[in-house]
Amino acid sequence: MNYELPRSTPEAQGVSSEVMTDVLKRLNEFEYLKGIIFLRHGHIITESFWKPYDPEVPTALWSLSKSFTSCAVGLAQAEKRLSIKDKLIDFFPEYRSFVTDEKMFKVTLQDLLTMRSGHPQCAFSYARADIASDWVRGFLSSPLKFEPGTHFAYNSLGTYMLSAVVRRVTGLNVREYLTPRLFQVLGIVPGKWECCPAGTNCGGFGFYLRTADVAKFTQLILNKGVWQGKQILPPDYLADALTPHADNSMNDLPDWQAGYGYQFWRSRHGFRGDGACGQYGIILPAEDMAIAVTASMGAMGKVLDLLWEKLLPALKDEPLKGGGTEAVSTSFVIAPAESSVSVPNKNCSMELLPNSAGIEKISLVSGSDACTVSFTTARGVEEIRAGFGKFIPTSLQLQDSAPHPLAACAAWKDESTLEIRLLYIDSTFRDTWTFEFKKENAELRWQSVCSLFRPQLPPLTVKRFIEE
Repeated sequence: MNYELPRSTPEAQGVSSEVMTDVLKRLNEFEYLKGIIFLRHGHIITESFWKPYDPEVPTALWSLSKSFTSCAVGLAQAEKRLSIKDKLIDFFPEYRSFVTDEKMFKVTLQDLLTMRSGHPQCAFSYARADIASDWVRGFLSSPLKFEPGTHFAYNSLGTYMLSAVVRRVTGLNVREYLTPRLFQVLGIVPGKWECCPAGTNCGGFGFYLRTADVAKFTQLILNKGVWQGKQILPPDYLADALTPHADNSMNDLPDWQAGYGYQFWRSRHGFRGDGACGQYGIILPAEDMAIAVTASMGAMGKVLDLLWEKLLPALKDEPLKGGGTEAVSTSFVIAPAESSVSVPNKNCSMELLPNSAGIEKISLVSGSDACTVSFTTARGVEEIRAGFGKFIPTSLQLQDSAPHPLAACAAWKDESTLEIRLLYIDSTFRDTWTFEFKKENAELRWQSVCSLFRPQLPPLTVKRFIEE
């Protein structure tokens, strides 16, 4: 089996290279895209990646993970392990005594798939509040405001419950269950899928894939579950999953109020899997087009607006004349911070007052080409390197659950202020640290952008400043 997607010129698939190049240039005006791949009639026609992000490193999909969990539910139903009409509580009878709202006994798997469990908002606060960090008990013991199946409220804990059901009926986590049934068939090596304290995949978030893997998955959905002539996903379930079941017209933005299926959004055009900060698997059946996007954006809706405005009107049913000899492939570079003054050499350390991150000491060594920042915690010493006028690969964990690969740059804003910017290669996190050095002491300010579910960076107070 050939695991690579075929490639083609845009013109051969009914769109001009000039249009695709213009779309990419406009996308480059948005901050912090990672990668985008366009497929038409099953062929990659255009792709672009943004350095220093690495297209070979799986990145956090956030809620795009939900679409994969939906596919696991569909496969489990096809294997007669469950029915989406089943009551949720029937899979967890040992939790019946913890149910506090009689409406919870009515909740079905279909209610969870369509975000209509009866909660008025995401129920994750109940998972976090459970005394034993039991997410299943947190969900099943939570109160419901609406009758199940009647009210849309985006609910990642509901998707977690689907993941827990798949594990209960198959003995496997969603990631492992999908590996022989989906990932191996598509030639995808799945990244990690984060878990709850009980070891169950989070379901609604926490899955990591490359942009190229998202493209394969999106093309599979566009193909109605068929891959190289073989039916991979159950077609009846998939058709139902892409049917708008829930009314989400109460949302503000047009692409988030067009209807919701089984963990897939209806867009103004087509459908999509959708994750925070710009993770997309866009399915356009009428245009026979699939688009995969990974990003670290705040206003992620701008990507859809651009595609609807500039790309869709340019698509033609017949091949176009002219064009190059291969798919359009472009690489962009995210601009690093630039120093406003000459780069000084500086060696110093800061002892800190107690803080929730457990950082006891920060040391800085700044040279002409790069600077090194070291953090002393109870675990030991971690350090990053940041380049002046360029990004340098590095890594850091601090209070995150595991080390992250980073790209870091630095700039002196004036003779006493150093700014360090960090891009998390495997996630949407972006940090900016500002060191301000005064005559006898120093201050450190840091800001985290697109952090989501991540421990917030705590205030740090310098107890003692030592300049070497």
